[in-house]
Amino acid sequence: MVEEMKVKDGYKKTEVGVIPEDWRVITFGEAFSFLSTGNNSRSETKEQGTIQYIHYGDIHTKWRYVLDCDNDNIPFIDEIKVKSLPKLEEGDLIIADASEDYEGIGVSVEIKNIKNRKIVSGLHTFLLRGDKRIFVDGFKGYIQAMKPVKNELRKIATGISVYGISKNNLKNVLIPVPTLSEQKAIAKALSDIDNLITSLEKLIDKKRKIKQGTMQQLLTGKKRLPGFAGEWEVKKLGDIGRAYGGLTGKNKVDFEDGNKPYIPFLNIMNNAIIRLQHLEYVKVRPSEKQNLVQKGDLFFNTSSETPDEVGMCSVLMEDVDELYLNSFCFGFRLFKKDEFEPLYLSYYFRSNEGRKLFYSLAQGATRYNLSKNAFYKMEITYPPIEEQRVISKILFDMDSEIEALEKKLEKYKAIKQGMMQELLTGRIRLV
Repeated sequence: MVEEMKVKDGYKKTEVGVIPEDWRVITFGEAFSFLSTGNNSRSETKEQGTIQYIHYGDIHTKWRYVLDCDNDNIPFIDEIKVKSLPKLEEGDLIIADASEDYEGIGVSVEIKNIKNRKIVSGLHTFLLRGDKRIFVDGFKGYIQAMKPVKNELRKIATGISVYGISKNNLKNVLIPVPTLSEQKAIAKALSDIDNLITSLEKLIDKKRKIKQGTMQQLLTGKKRLPGFAGEWEVKKLGDIGRAYGGLTGKNKVDFEDGNKPYIPFLNIMNNAIIRLQHLEYVKVRPSEKQNLVQKGDLFFNTSSETPDEVGMCSVLMEDVDELYLNSFCFGFRLFKKDEFEPLYLSYYFRSNEGRKLFYSLAQGATRYNLSKNAFYKMEITYPPIEEQRVISKILFDMDSEIEALEKKLEKYKAIKQGMMQELLTGRIRLV
């Protein structure tokens, strides 16, 4: 017979696993009252009004854990459509009752800083109002992250393409409940790291907007840098380089056991400069004739579901031996290396000016494609290469600053996840 594992002093075994001795276990039904919610679709919301409306899709995509009404953008709805619904109160918990993926089952937000606003809970949500003697404000949004709660929510979810949870099943889900003083301490610690994350996100957004404004000024010639003057030249793309295709003749098996690196589609879509750490691999046999990419080559995607994303550009800035390109993009190699700075062109084609050019060339109805002939006829206006290089350096430095901030943001988010893992299980005590 296997000897039962001993529980550490100060902890106890419960239906939800080992928890601190002064914690208790109750159900959602015991801790919360379930109030009425709306059934209006997103298409019925608008930008202005007197009553705001929380749609479950926004809980999945825009918010997590806490919805700060002072900072988060909540759409409006006609008052007559929701006049019978209860208005939200500070500390209310809203749970999405449907998810298109397994990870999103039971995601929720706690309402913060509601003040005098009129807000209702909408389509595919549960509105829960907690007993203040059981849960303090600021803690309830993190109940979804507690491991036994998350596991149980996944167990009760039903469906194939969409996972749903029922109100009756949710009421029976057990919650490990810390003492009120510990809840306050946990909420304060997580709120502090949240504030750091929010302030950093705002700074990154500000830096991106500054960069966009700088691109608009420098890449169009509206603002000239000191020491540069004179007219810019105009040329068709067909006169400055040639295009070549990506991988051909590949099937699923070739990508399962690859031996050669290639640039994937999203690497081009997401980056002005190809990220070598984000390459993927494909099987390329010695007898195959495939196009190899070179340092300084530009890459464009040939199709997209929206015309705004056709012809997104990226550039390879480093030498890589035997590197290939994915099938859904084409490469563009300049004829003269002394007339154009490839990085400048990548920034140009990702700027508002460049996007307008590609938008006008996108063809299609449900899916938009880029014609190579039309691409060759596209005209660009450009400064001398010395000015191109200085502009590229300015934009590259701005990108580097943003990237450093993004790495810091990811670090903060990882710290928060680690804190939640320890604090919401009671492994680390704050009181």
